[in-house]
Amino acid sequence: MFELEFASLGKLLVSILLGGLIGLERQMHGRPAGLRTHILVCMGATLVMMVGESFTGSVDPGRAVAGIVTGVGFLGAGVIVKSHDVVRGLTTAACIWFAATIGILVGQGLFVLAAASSGLSVAVLTLLARVVRKLPSVSYYTAVVWTQGNSTAVSEKRSHEVLSNAGFRVVGHSLMTRSEDRTTRVTFRLRTRVAIDAMSVVDSLSNLEGVTEVEWE
Repeated sequence: MFELEFASLGKLLVSILLGGLIGLERQMHGRPAGLRTHILVCMGATLVMMVGESFTGSVDPGRAVAGIVTGVGFLGAGVIVKSHDVVRGLTTAACIWFAATIGILVGQGLFVLAAASSGLSVAVLTLLARVVRKLPSVSYYTAVVWTQGNSTAVSEKRSHEVLSNAGFRVVGHSLMTRSEDRTTRVTFRLRTRVAIDAMSVVDSLSNLEGVTEVEWE
């Protein structure tokens, strides 16, 4: 009995260590799901697998694993945030899911595989982050230019020139005119591979003749 309890305690301690290893990396990067969340997810998965083992013959391990993965999926979805076209939290959600799989491995007594997987995950998060930052990436923006009166065509052309000179490629645009005040909303969908100074671009657009307001997303 005591040997079984010590073995179970050992599994929990290992899950705390490995789950905390992944959570520490997320905590250091200021993510909403950090050290405590990953430890609890890993420990919870370990406990579920341990409880399943105590009911030998009545609980299917496959169903236990499926239940863990499904439950953690809902938790991971809670850290994903979408603002306009920007999606944040996907890596943290993947880490939470991965911490659960580590807990499953620990619960099954596969300590070497669990430790190796945790080490590799931290290496991916830290080392590849440096590589990704050096790779050219595509960024998307939306510029909304409001014009007044009959200057829409000229303002649209000059706005296009300003955006092109700033390093943007205009991948689409649309116009909407309000008859009550004769203002036109010109929306530019932009793409770029270079770092840009958004405030400088907005100032340049705002100084164009006929432009009354500029919105940037």
